[in-house]
Parts: sequence; structure tokens; C-alpha cells
Amino acid sequence: MQKDPERPSSSSSVEYRTPDGGQLAIDAPGYDLDEPWSASVRITTKRPYAGTPEGLQQRHLHVTPAGNYDLVLERELEGRWVNVVQAQDGYCMIGHSDTAEQGLALWRGPWHEAATWLPDPRMSGSDALRYFARLWFVDSPDGLTIRPVSAAVDSVEVLDVSKRVPEVGHLDIRRPATAHPLVPAWSGASVPTGEVWHEEMSPTPDLSSDVVLIHATPSTVTTVSGEREETDRWESRFEFLDQLAHLSWSD
Repeated sequence: MQKDPERPSSSSSVEYRTPDGGQLAIDAPGYDLDEPWSASVRITTKRPYAGTPEGLQQRHLHVTPAGNYDLVLERELEGRWVNVVQAQDGYCMIGHSDTAEQGLALWRGPWHEAATWLPDPRMSGSDALRYFARLWFVDSPDGLTIRPVSAAVDSVEVLDVSKRVPEVGHLDIRRPATAHPLVPAWSGASVPTGEVWHEEMSPTPDLSSDVVLIHATPSTVTTVSGEREETDRWESRFEFLDQLAHLSWSD
């Protein structure tokens, strides 16, 4: 396939420091990779302390650029920040509205933030801060690293890393160890960086189906889905994967 000569090329090679300290690198000549990264993280308490609530034995954090959840709090919850305290060269922030059934808590640094939903919108500040207990946050322009105070007690696992690529769609990148069920048993189409398969699926019963491409390299498994209004235009996604020069996830 011929690449569109008018396609923007502002940043065709980028790197991202994943929350577990790994390094993701993408090189896609001729494509715009300037959209922000996000990552889903699971914190598992391997040795729960006495009295640790069941909901805190496995915590989930969403890492995004700093300020992302200001919009979420305002537009989705119609809420406000009600508690802000300094913590680890950044801030712990708790927000809720008078009507929403969930609250929101996050740690925000200079460049990134790690957020979690609170099951009780009126949860006390001390209880909400327990979602960030025994974790060190190290923020930099390259990414936010989350480290357990004790690796014997807590583990940090990145479930997936996401990025939107204009005119292509959304990339959700995983490590092969956690994403192997997504990869079909049969051979896929060959591309310079690995293999590609396509699967037709619908996010919810009331939405039209989308052809999602699955791309595998030795260190990544990526699903590429379309924009809401372009769910049937999978050819541009395949073209992107066919033009991809490099995609890797290293420790």
C-alpha cells in the first residue's frame, strides 16, 4: 500500500517510561505520535497486613498526563476537588460531587497523575489515601514510575499502555505474558515487525461491530481499534502496522 504523502509527521518515533520502569518505543515513519500516553496499573498486596480491607488487597491506578482528571471530575461527575494535600513532590487529591455514586482520588506530579475511583463518594481523606499506601511515585517528562516500598509486600504490574494515533485509531499495548489469549493459534499476515490478525467484535451490544487488528512482536501484543465514527475502516489500521518500523517493550 502507498502511504498518504499528506500525512503529518511531527513525531514519528517516541518512547515512554512505563509505570513499572520499563521502556516502550515506537517508530512509525510518517505518522503523528504526539498524542499522550496512558497506562492501566494493578497493585497487588502479596502479604496483606492484618485488617487490610479486601478492596485494598488489589488496587487499580490509571496513569495519564497531569490535569486529565480535572476534566473527568468536572464533566463526568460534575464534581470538585474537596481535599488536596502535598505528598512526595506532588499532591494527593480527592474529589466528588453531591450526586455521583463514586468518588475520585489521585496522586499528581509535575507531568503525570495516577488516579483511582473510590467506591464511596464520601470516603474520608485518610481512607482514600490508603489507595496510595506503600508506593513511591517518581515523575519525569518521560513517564511516571510507581515503585513499591517493599517488593515483598506489593507488586506493580502494568496491564496495558494506550495511545491514540490520528487517522489510525487507538493502540492498546500489552506484554505477551498477559496478552497471549488474544493471539490466535494460526499464523497471521506478515508485516515488517511481526504478524497481524483481525477480529470482528462489538464493545457493547448497542454499538456496531468493529474490526480490531491484533499485532504481535516478540515483546508486545497490540490491539488497534478505530475511532467511533470509523469502525469499518480497518484498512488504514493495517496500513499503519505495515508501515511500522519498530515497536518494543523492554524492562
